[in-house]
Amino acid sequence: MTLMLCACGSKVARVSIPIKVQSEIDIDTYSNFAVLPFVSEKNATKLDGIPVKTGNEIAEILRSGLTRQKHFKVVNKQETTRLMTGEEVGEEWLVNTERLSELGRYFEVKGIIVGSYQFKTDTRPRRYYGERYSTRQQRYVMDYQDYMQKTYILALRVIIIDVDTEKIIWDEAYLQKTAEAHSIGSFVFSQMAPQETTLRELSKRAAYEFTRDISPHYEQEDRFLMR
Repeated sequence: MTLMLCACGSKVARVSIPIKVQSEIDIDTYSNFAVLPFVSEKNATKLDGIPVKTGNEIAEILRSGLTRQKHFKVVNKQETTRLMTGEEVGEEWLVNTERLSELGRYFEVKGIIVGSYQFKTDTRPRRYYGERYSTRQQRYVMDYQDYMQKTYILALRVIIIDVDTEKIIWDEAYLQKTAEAHSIGSFVFSQMAPQETTLRELSKRAAYEFTRDISPHYEQEDRFLMR
């Protein structure tokens, strides 16, 4: 009762404070990685404007994100390309942990990062409701406008293989979306336009989520203080 009375006479303030979030993997063990080119899943929808080198670009985006973290060392692109000469990563590699671990020992790392991606679009008619001023009725009236919404969807699967045990220690999918509103004319144009820029942006978002998951970082949380 005393605490309740004290609280009634106090002011409550909400403050945002940084909270440290630990990595979801053992960063003392897994501190150096090799990132292999990502592969397009066979059942993924094929879109115009997506270059064959996309898997290599996704891998490079991941390398860039990981090297910014002081906890990790990553084999660079040039060294990866040199050591992978004559090798072509395919979807069957994702389940061949023995082969991947063998490569990891060749790279002299503790973990191998591999994965796959699906990139597709979903187009649906939409209706936007809003108000417009009617000169005939001399007031605002409810109105609507039909348009086409085109949604780009990237599903990025990231896998980490423990080189010593040949086991999968990380296997997560990261889903990213972005949408565009189109008239009939702009929709037709978007079908012909290259999708490479959109794919790259969605890949950066997905890579950021993955890097954040396995890196110690701070998040803001609200706290309530009585004054």
